[in-house]
Amino acid sequence: MSEPDNIVSMNGPGETGKVEYSALSRDEQEKILHLQQAILESVAHGADHMEIINQVCRLEEQLLPNAVGTVMLMDDAYELLNVYAAPSIPPEAVAQLNNLRPGPGAGSCGNVVYRREPQFVSNAFTDPRWQDLRQLALNFNLCSCWSMPIHSGEQKIVGTFALSSFEHRSPSTFHRKLLEIGASIIGIVLERHKAQATLRLFEKAFEGSEEGFMITDLDQRILSVNPAFARVFGYLDRDLIGQTPKMLASGRHDAAFYEAMWQSIGNFGHWRGEIWNRRKNGEIFPEWLSIAAVNDADGHTTHYIGTFSDISERKTAEAQIEYLSSHDTLTGLPNRMLFKDRLENAIAFATRAHSKVALLNLDLDNFKLLNDSLGHAAGDALLCAISARLKSCVRDTDSLCRLGGDEFLIVLTHMPDAESISTVVLAMLEQISNPIELDGRDLSLSASIGIAVYPEDGDDFETLLKRSDKAMFHAKEAGRNTYRYFTEQLNTDSLEHLRIAHGLREAVTRNQFTLHYQPQIDLATRRLIGAEALVRWNHPSEGLIQPGRFIGIAEQTGLIVEIGEWVLHEACRQAVAWQQAGLPPMQVAVNMSAVQFRRGNVEKSVRYALEQSGLDPQFLEIEITESVLLHDMDHMLELIKNLKGLGLKLAIDDFGTGYSSLAYLKKFKVDRLKIDQSFVRDIARDLDDMAIVSAIVQMARILNLRTIAEGVETLGQLEFLSSQGCEEAQGFLFSKPLPPEQFEAFVRSTASIQRPEPDNA
Repeated sequence: MSEPDNIVSMNGPGETGKVEYSALSRDEQEKILHLQQAILESVAHGADHMEIINQVCRLEEQLLPNAVGTVMLMDDAYELLNVYAAPSIPPEAVAQLNNLRPGPGAGSCGNVVYRREPQFVSNAFTDPRWQDLRQLALNFNLCSCWSMPIHSGEQKIVGTFALSSFEHRSPSTFHRKLLEIGASIIGIVLERHKAQATLRLFEKAFEGSEEGFMITDLDQRILSVNPAFARVFGYLDRDLIGQTPKMLASGRHDAAFYEAMWQSIGNFGHWRGEIWNRRKNGEIFPEWLSIAAVNDADGHTTHYIGTFSDISERKTAEAQIEYLSSHDTLTGLPNRMLFKDRLENAIAFATRAHSKVALLNLDLDNFKLLNDSLGHAAGDALLCAISARLKSCVRDTDSLCRLGGDEFLIVLTHMPDAESISTVVLAMLEQISNPIELDGRDLSLSASIGIAVYPEDGDDFETLLKRSDKAMFHAKEAGRNTYRYFTEQLNTDSLEHLRIAHGLREAVTRNQFTLHYQPQIDLATRRLIGAEALVRWNHPSEGLIQPGRFIGIAEQTGLIVEIGEWVLHEACRQAVAWQQAGLPPMQVAVNMSAVQFRRGNVEKSVRYALEQSGLDPQFLEIEITESVLLHDMDHMLELIKNLKGLGLKLAIDDFGTGYSSLAYLKKFKVDRLKIDQSFVRDIARDLDDMAIVSAIVQMARILNLRTIAEGVETLGQLEFLSSQGCEEAQGFLFSKPLPPEQFEAFVRSTASIQRPEPDNA
């Protein structure tokens, strides 16, 4: 093919100008068009990239007869050129072309990379650019070689496309256009192949990743999720596509949390952090989530990509590690570090609440002997059993700790006094002393307990620990199976508490109680209208013990339920006995403890006492304190309604000392208010007491309730009460509490009390 007159020779370097289509003949333009169409059809049909590149070489070989096409690419190190495609070159020639280092004598292709411009050599036998490949040209009769650079998407030269001819020739305008189109198409095909390979890699990573992936549009509608995402949440792909991530929300995070998240994404293009989400089955779990915004070429956000990993196992492991670092591995109780923190918190709370905190140092007696004889496995089982029993003795606000070996620490919070502490300690000693079955044998243990109390004995952990330890040592010295306070006075009080509590159990068993009765007087007529039954403990060695010494302990130990049952039955029996003996019927008042209402069956007990004794219910009055009415209001309303339905009377004892309320007086339909003796004692000279008593009487009159004052000891008190309209009274002015026989004699000798004197007490 002859060169057109308007084309200069292109044998040397520097000729890099692009060829315009207008410089081509119509026939040449059609040939190029057919070339492009053929290649585009292959691309459209999804042909492999190597197939397309080989096709380019063959098509251009057809347009340049007696020539072969070659594609060479730089290696990864960008040092050597290697043949990538040469469908018409024999393998032995390809082998000699491989590993070509670009340079001034490295042929047309080597110079393209070296000079970074197209190279057109018309005589490979003489051109200095082929100096290093001269023998190759001679061996295979490569007379001329035209080479064009192949660029990447970043316009970097990654290889060459060459047409080598078996004739000495220079390229025409048409030939240059062929080279340009061939190099351009091959560059595009290589970039497309690279992109597809990267995409396939990402698809594999997306599909096979253990992390969950989610892609959403700008409106946060889910477009795609990977299998890991669906597997973790328990949904199928079709359940998620088109939804928003809101369907996965756990409900643990508020609006401010999500607002901060999206603010970060808007400002920085990403957010990462810990979040709780919900699986399809409702389970809430923690995940580490990363959200990134995807922007287009103009910087506008088009999509969001979220990646996450389920950190449930990590969280569980962390929690387990934290638990093990703060708990005893054998018993599961807090260790010293955690216990110290809890004690300090309890002290801080007690400081504000003005309450007490007790630190108990408990050491099992002779445990080492049991451990050595039975073996460590049995010893561990015993320690676990003891820790379980100790847990049953304390409240949720208290705390236990295994300090080591057979030594335990217990903190008791919100303790009002030493008696309350002693009650808990006694329960612990009793629990520990109960036999423990182990390998078919019953084993008995005991413990020595030392007690230090905040604020009396110290205000920090170390001080209280040392002093409780010293107190525990004194408990050991006292014979074990007991407890001691660090403060001696508390020991005295606690020993008295312990002695009375122990004696009360025996008193209940042996029926060592008796009732005394104090007359109740109508102030208008000065006549006897009833009596209050008051319990006494007839101790075998100490004689008659007043209720003030044992009622509180009976309530703490629960013995008040049995004692109260006996008092109720005995008072009803005695009232009937007096009637049968010829005394006029009179009302008998019986106190009932709040503990009886919480732990006993009050209605059943009252019914049974009335049935057994035969007492008409109108002659029985139940006295309760105000605090009883405030416990479980609905239950108490029903209970009081049922009791009143029996026909008995209801009185509020110690009125004014508790949570006085007109509302519950109206709701519970009480019959009588009993003015506490603390207001009566100084009523003749204390203006405040006068005002209080006057107010109680006036309020009762408005509510159609009767009032009775207790503790009346002087005429001055009596005159003031009468002047204010108080209807009834009892106290030493009329009579002290009397045994049944003396009370009967009092009734028989006093039909009407006109002018009682103080000496009558």
